[in-house]
Amino acid sequence: MRNAESPDTETINAVMMRHGEAQVLAGADAARPLTQSGRDSVQVAAYALAKKAPAAQGVLSSPYLRARETATIVSEVLGLPLLPESAELVPSGDSAQLAAWLLAEAQPVIWVFHMPVIGRLIYDLTGCEVFPKTASVFGLKLFLNEQSHHQHQLEWQL
Repeated sequence: MRNAESPDTETINAVMMRHGEAQVLAGADAARPLTQSGRDSVQVAAYALAKKAPAAQGVLSSPYLRARETATIVSEVLGLPLLPESAELVPSGDSAQLAAWLLAEAQPVIWVFHMPVIGRLIYDLTGCEVFPKTASVFGLKLFLNEQSHHQHQLEWQL
């Protein structure tokens, strides 16, 4: 993990969130909605995130129902647009591909997705092992000219 940055290093802040608690039983995993407790915890997390005032252009999520519902709550609380869903953010997503995409796009958006991919992505980027509970939020500092693993910083967690 990087400890110091030069003054000319271009960075971007990334916000990653795991969806809220979802119902256990549903016809398909992708169709599991948030529980009322899940909705409440997402709303609490979104208000805490608002106090951090992340510079974001919108909220991007997996197409799974629980992630989409989480993203909708976050976008409403923060007054940000809900961006089109991304199939790359599903639980089985490729963390290396996501890391490359995130660094190439360099767009400050809030990503809402699932375990295990969120944990793998944060590890790939920062070298920090995290085990996100539902409605957890992570703030990362990404160094855009660093494409190698573990060169970015995990700055905070809610």
